[in-house]
Amino acid sequence: MKGTLYCIGVGPGDPELLTVKAVKYMQTCPVLAVPQGHAGVTTAKGIVLKAIENGLDINWSDKTIITIDFPMTRDAAVLEKAHAAGAAAIETQLQQGRDVALITLGCPTVYASSSYVHRRVHDDGYATEVIPGVPSFCAAAAKMQQPLCEQDEPLTVIPGNCKERKTLLSRPGSKIIMKPSGSFTALKQELQETQQLESTTMIERCGLPGEQLYHSLDNVDNTTYFSVLLVKENNAGKDE
Repeated sequence: MKGTLYCIGVGPGDPELLTVKAVKYMQTCPVLAVPQGHAGVTTAKGIVLKAIENGLDINWSDKTIITIDFPMTRDAAVLEKAHAAGAAAIETQLQQGRDVALITLGCPTVYASSSYVHRRVHDDGYATEVIPGVPSFCAAAAKMQQPLCEQDEPLTVIPGNCKERKTLLSRPGSKIIMKPSGSFTALKQELQETQQLESTTMIERCGLPGEQLYHSLDNVDNTTYFSVLLVKENNAGKDE
């Protein structure tokens, strides 16, 4: 009998945000697949190890650990090769009847590299399941103690480097901007032009070491990959 792949979200950084279901499958799966990004960084693994350090009952030493490369690039050929290699490594374990827990930062359903490997394994005929995690923007809003959206207000999630970013920022409702790495000048200009700069807050590395909260963007010139902006619709003057 072949094993099952469980694609598991471990949340944005705070180990206490691991779900009960995520813990359950990390405990029972004999194989843990750990994503590795730029320069060997394994952020999702670090979250789980911190949870274990804090008392979570997972015997890491008893697990078979395989590393899955997720290159930080937009080169389609490089990504295709990495995703194929990751799926093949997981399928080798599944073929032996061993269940695999592929852990991923945040939630597997929100801009997660793990989704590409999961899709390949699923399409190859193996049993798969997705275990959702706490999305970074929900954790960020909680840190800021502000709702993402209220009443009939829509919410738009925008990738930081989206070509249609300004158009999406012009839509009604509140917005989330995820991973706006690099120069901040153009984005601040777009927020200014859409009259939303003053109602925008930002968190870097939410729940991770080095976390920073910005209630104003006045003195922010650059952002990091682990940044989330909360663009709250300006309701000034509207009826309650």
